[in-house]
Amino acid sequence: MVLVGAMLIIGIAFLDILVTLGLLGSNPLVSTDKVLSSPSLEHIMGTDQLGRDIFSRVSYGATFSLSVAFIAVVISSCAGSVTGALSGFVAGKLDRVLSIVFDAMYAFPGIILAILISAMIGAGTINTAIAISIGYVPQFFRVVRGLSLSIKERPFIEATRALGAKASNLIFRHILVYAVPSIIALMTLSMGSAILDVSGLGFLGLGLPPPIPEWGTDLGRGRDYITAGVWWSSSFPGLMIVIAVLGFTLLGKGLDEILRARTSPTKGEV
Repeated sequence: MVLVGAMLIIGIAFLDILVTLGLLGSNPLVSTDKVLSSPSLEHIMGTDQLGRDIFSRVSYGATFSLSVAFIAVVISSCAGSVTGALSGFVAGKLDRVLSIVFDAMYAFPGIILAILISAMIGAGTINTAIAISIGYVPQFFRVVRGLSLSIKERPFIEATRALGAKASNLIFRHILVYAVPSIIALMTLSMGSAILDVSGLGFLGLGLPPPIPEWGTDLGRGRDYITAGVWWSSSFPGLMIVIAVLGFTLLGKGLDEILRARTSPTKGEV
């Protein structure tokens, strides 16, 4: 599972690099007179409504779709992990308040929240990433909070605290370090959902502005021509979304299974 997911992601990245370096395909931003040309030897995925090569656009578009999703996941993982560790370690009123706030956020659909925030702060790489990241913070908060509640009661934490270690030292050098494998696995799983959110915002016209090649944006523009029999302008961007989401999902689930197997007790343990 891990190998298949990694191969899909590496394949997308490899195509992106080749197109970026000009070793494969044509310039994804250059228009030609071959408008809505069907797949051929010259344009293996056809051309879009402006005569741009779709293969080059979906390959080069990985740079933007994946980078925005990655930035969103990094922001949410940092915010959620730190607040989760703090909440579980301190407990008391702070834990109750933060738990209520993030539980309420968790119950709210992430894509709806991303649409609302994106509509307020506008389009752009960083703005889109911020809009998407808000919806993923509760996931990291819940995971790290649970680990923090468990780890803080262990003898080595009590011993370190007895030696006079500060709370910040315990949180960042012990609890968060222990939670790193779980955070990485959750980040990988969240990448698939974040890619769908990036594409969803682009499909609605709230994502990256044109002429930036982005899968969701190209999918949204290509749907207008489906009734005219032009299936390739929307099918191939959609296919790339499916492959990327599948790759990160398989990789994330595989990593999660490996980590669970390593941290689960053996038969000889009580």
